[in-house]
Amino acid sequence: MKKNKKNVVLVVLVVLVVLVGAGKIFLDKIYVPVIAMYHYIDKNEEASKLSVSAKSFDKQMNFFKENGYDVISLEEMVNMIKNRKNVPRKTIAITFDDGVDNNYSLAYPILRKYGFPATMFIITDMVGKQGYMSLDQLKEMQDNGITIGSHTLTHRWLPELSQQEIEIEVTESKRVLESQTGRNIDFIAYPAGGYDQRVIEAVKKAGYLGACTTNSEGSDWNNIYALKRVRLSRTSNNPLVQWIETSGYYTFIKEFRDDK
Repeated sequence: MKKNKKNVVLVVLVVLVVLVGAGKIFLDKIYVPVIAMYHYIDKNEEASKLSVSAKSFDKQMNFFKENGYDVISLEEMVNMIKNRKNVPRKTIAITFDDGVDNNYSLAYPILRKYGFPATMFIITDMVGKQGYMSLDQLKEMQDNGITIGSHTLTHRWLPELSQQEIEIEVTESKRVLESQTGRNIDFIAYPAGGYDQRVIEAVKKAGYLGACTTNSEGSDWNNIYALKRVRLSRTSNNPLVQWIETSGYYTFIKEFRDDK
């Protein structure tokens, strides 16, 4: 009787191992790279839908540190995807859109505190204007682990523009930022995530190495000119929510649900 019980236990353990192994293989197939997207870091938690308080942002960065996430640059992430290398779980790149001044005054010190790289996509025509970062601030961040990218010249919805207008938005913003900062501008984020094939071709022609969109368009996670991102908000203050959103499966599940 005891021998039979041992055999049953052994069989159950073997089945569990097989199921776990099969589950891991399945999850590895649907795992997609994680790129976090932020806009505004404010003192007030309720400032806007696109804002996160400095306290919340610090808490979210601490979550990455305490839970063993590898926070890498967007360039590293793009290179892994481009070279068809599997991006390990708990690997994440951090990005910001628009170039508002609180990215410098509130987000930047926290990123330095944790030693995390990030990419900040700048609306070129807004540099130095009220509410936006100055050129000196951009240069300082470049010297301390922050990559500057383009968020186009004037933040227009690209798919509705003529081909000439698209090329001006993506090419001129790159040229101006490179002239101002003295560094290559290799990445761009599409305003509001909007792009089409004409936009992608213009971005390639301009010499960008990759481009970011939002989490709602397309289905090719290996397309470095349409990189999906996950917007982290104040709801991510909940560790379980943050873990889910940055698990690497969130994008797959969300798109699968939205396609229904």
